[in-house]
Amino acid sequence: MLKNKNVLIFGFGITGKSALKFLNDFPCKIYVYDKNLDLENIETEEDFIIFKEEDLKNIDLIVKSPGIYPDHEILEKARELNINIISDIELAYRNLKTDKIVAITGTNGKTTTTTLVGDILQRKNKTYVVGNIGKGILEITNEASIDDFVVIEASSFQLEDTIEFKPNIALLTYVTSDHLDWHKSVENYVNAKFKIFANQDENDYAILNYEDKDLAAKHNIRSKIYYFSTEDVNENGAYLKDNKIFFRDEGEISEIIDTNEIKIPGIHNIKNIMGSIIIAKLFGIEDEIIRNSISNFTGVEHRIEFVRNINGIKYYNDSKGTNPDSTEVAIQAMDGEVILIAGGYDKGANFDELIEKSKEKLDSVVLFGETADKIASSCKKNGIEFFVVENLQKAIELVNNFAKKGEDVLFSPACASWDMYNDYEERGRHFKNLVRELKNNEA
Repeated sequence: MLKNKNVLIFGFGITGKSALKFLNDFPCKIYVYDKNLDLENIETEEDFIIFKEEDLKNIDLIVKSPGIYPDHEILEKARELNINIISDIELAYRNLKTDKIVAITGTNGKTTTTTLVGDILQRKNKTYVVGNIGKGILEITNEASIDDFVVIEASSFQLEDTIEFKPNIALLTYVTSDHLDWHKSVENYVNAKFKIFANQDENDYAILNYEDKDLAAKHNIRSKIYYFSTEDVNENGAYLKDNKIFFRDEGEISEIIDTNEIKIPGIHNIKNIMGSIIIAKLFGIEDEIIRNSISNFTGVEHRIEFVRNINGIKYYNDSKGTNPDSTEVAIQAMDGEVILIAGGYDKGANFDELIEKSKEKLDSVVLFGETADKIASSCKKNGIEFFVVENLQKAIELVNNFAKKGEDVLFSPACASWDMYNDYEERGRHFKNLVRELKNNEA
């Protein structure tokens, strides 16, 4: 596929750098484009040519970094020239030796589900957890053997630029709306998510939230479908009954785990766990292994992560809450009345529904960042007290002055981090450091 080809790496961040290392093992000519970097002074062991627009006519393939908008002028010209534009997961898929590929996507729940699936599968065989978490997929593509599991957290950005990508098992946690600044419409976003199933056939498996059954019917899924649901819907898959999770496959039912054994909070996590169970069962993993993994799983960093209890006030880091739907889920998972800290980069989301659905649990909202005024407007409409501050440090200082015993302080921005931070992880670490520095005595 790559022999004697001219390949353009479009964007030289984490994805671009891993693509360069991967492609250097092939007899191809590599070009790199990134308008934000001085590529002439980049220190790297690998050789590349700095791309100029006049080179485009000679390019055979473009590997695009997921964060770059699809309507970039050079990409539009490339499409006119019928040049294939692919993501890193597409490039990796074409070169992986194993067909034991799991891909997980969804508006929310991807990271938790991917992490748990990786933990279960690694108890049986060597497993690589890649994509938006762990290593970039191109870093392990040559290393993974024919018997290894590869579990991919796939974003809508990556899936948009796939052509042949065909995971053996694909899971869609659920889909609402997100990244409208990038996809331009809800329909485009949903279609990108459903591309995870596009090339599957009758030998593959699709796993979906039962609530998305009607939506799935519109996308012509050809693989075997399994559902997860909080009720017994009499379909193949996993369901919740009497606080226990069961798995059904062609009429055979097995009890997997009592929800009292689950450490991570919220009904959304029950759903994430059900999806993980289906994947494990389809690979033939024993129930005991599945149960042990789930019962010991404490969640992922930056997702409803307990940080500290200060005089009866619990602080939670949910920096991975990068859209309104995710933040709503986090609010509902809290035990007490919630002081919400939110705000960040504007992806074009509407916050009215978030505040309206959450107002019974919200004591007040502290806002900062690019979307502060936008969320404040939603608070006004719903009669929720709000405060606008300069930054996250000011938000913590303010909350520390008025939070009351029994309340939960939830940092769940409902927005991306890019107005003030490089990513949600940096933002979450900053929140945790600020909370840990508070002078109050521990309860």
